[in-house]
Amino acid sequence: MIGITLLRIFRNAFRNFRRNVWLSIATTVIMTLTLIVISFLYVVNVIGTQVLTTFSQKVDIAVIFKDTTTPDQINVIKQAIDGRPDVQDTHITTSEDALNQFREKHKNEPYIEQALSELQRNPLPNSMYIVAKDPQFYTDISNSLKDPTYSQYIDKVNFEDSKSVIEKLIHIMTITKNTALIVTGIFAILVMLIMFNTIRLAIYSFREEIDIMRLVGASRWYIQSPFIVESMLVAVISVTISIILTFLVLNAGANQINQFFFSGQQATFDIYAYTTSHWVQLIGAEAGVALLLAIMSSYIAVRRYLK
Repeated sequence: MIGITLLRIFRNAFRNFRRNVWLSIATTVIMTLTLIVISFLYVVNVIGTQVLTTFSQKVDIAVIFKDTTTPDQINVIKQAIDGRPDVQDTHITTSEDALNQFREKHKNEPYIEQALSELQRNPLPNSMYIVAKDPQFYTDISNSLKDPTYSQYIDKVNFEDSKSVIEKLIHIMTITKNTALIVTGIFAILVMLIMFNTIRLAIYSFREEIDIMRLVGASRWYIQSPFIVESMLVAVISVTISIILTFLVLNAGANQINQFFFSGQQATFDIYAYTTSHWVQLIGAEAGVALLLAIMSSYIAVRRYLK
């Protein structure tokens, strides 16, 4: 009996969809555009995070110590920085190590070696390099080094050039995300308004049949369900179209996207491969948004007009 009832509900939902086919198509198009914007937001977030991660692996804070700073004092500072929750790694380069690296780099330049041999002391200072867990933490770490506890031993902190690049990347990502969220919100409102009117017109079209169902004792749930199922059908179709288009576009443009954002970098990243391996997240997000919009708008419509 329950199976027959459900079958009738789905049959009535498909019939409603066909009778209001143009409104149903309009609702499907708007909802699909909304979901495509969500896909775009997802891809932008993934690419932005990967770009920042790749860039942060090449960026660090270089702390140059004064000549009077002893190795013990440097180790104390290193231990204090290592204890910060936003610091991923630190390593010290002594003046001797720095000199050896410099000589190795310029071993084929005899004039460099000759100049170094004429110096009475090592001109390169002791230094420490700090790598943060997230690019957004570099500013706080750099500011903390200005504390008198550390600054009395530090000659210079090299970070300003990297700071400006990181801040620009974070700013661009924030603007892009906020813009996409605003567009998503606008399309979501349009979806709800169109679907609301679609259900209202469907109720008006079936008003005589609804009166007959009430006269023969049909329950309120049985009368309302086809309209809600119809909106869920629109959501499923929209999710299907959006996912197919998203993967087709990513598959076609993955090479260009990867070359644009990651060319010349040691990191290898494929946005299409990443999205394919995380398809559950993308489909789950789109299905959740689509079904939520569909159920909310249809439920409000049937509650208001189906009396």
